[in-house]
Amino acid sequence: MNWREYQARQRVVELGHRFISYVDEGQGAPLVLLHGIPTWGFLWSGLLWGLSLKHRVLIPDLLGYGFSDRREGFERSIARQAEALDAWMDRLGVKDAVVVGHDMGGGIAQHLAIRFPQRVSRLCLMNSICFDSWPIEMMVQLGHPTVARRVSAQTVQRTLRMALKRTGFATAPADGVLEGLLAPYGTEVGKTSLVRDAAALDTNQTLELVPRLSHVAVPTRVVWGVEDSYQPVKWGERLAWEIPGAKLVRVERARHFVMWDQPHEVMTALYELLEVEERPELEERRAGVPSIENPLL
Repeated sequence: MNWREYQARQRVVELGHRFISYVDEGQGAPLVLLHGIPTWGFLWSGLLWGLSLKHRVLIPDLLGYGFSDRREGFERSIARQAEALDAWMDRLGVKDAVVVGHDMGGGIAQHLAIRFPQRVSRLCLMNSICFDSWPIEMMVQLGHPTVARRVSAQTVQRTLRMALKRTGFATAPADGVLEGLLAPYGTEVGKTSLVRDAAALDTNQTLELVPRLSHVAVPTRVVWGVEDSYQPVKWGERLAWEIPGAKLVRVERARHFVMWDQPHEVMTALYELLEVEERPELEERRAGVPSIENPLL
């Protein structure tokens, strides 16, 4: 599936004055897949068919990313993204879901699991930002205000493509993958929005969660491409240590985009998580943690 075919499957839901574009495929227990920066929902296109055979697969473009709302005038932090996703799930009538987050999406997934625990039935963190592991230098540079004013969309897209091709994948990505991952950012509107997204990256918003990671009360997998230079595997090891009962799945011959380098291993890890029975004590613990009020509802 190329990125245009993927985009054609997207739907749109309004959240107040903003909107989220998303894919909704399959039937069964909901599974929410969250992308990171600088990608969008197309990141998960290679797994969509297999996962949607047994599950309702929901893949949003985060606010400011992909083909969701990219206008000015709203906060793009991972904490705010979690609030927007809580409201999005409410609009779709999704009570809870298995939440899978990659890169920045993993930071958002941590916020959901800790601040909106009723929304998360199982958790998978995949080469995720955490603690003070981020933002990487490439994203710091991208978020500088002069980039939006002085650098063309084509230059930004070309630079990101070269960087991701060189260090994001263990082997050369399939034809069209990099083009698809960066497609929404090839216009001035897309580039400016992506710069705003990068400027909103704030390591304090994962550091503040550290004392509460031990409160995560759902079955958890930490899936990591062990050759990742952006988020080295030591961070995955620490996450698995901090979250009660979490299992670390090391994926060999994979870098940051583990779902493209080793899709079979990633699918296997996800299906193992989907099939594991929730321990009664975790279920009781999760039910007893209240959600915070969401200003977007």
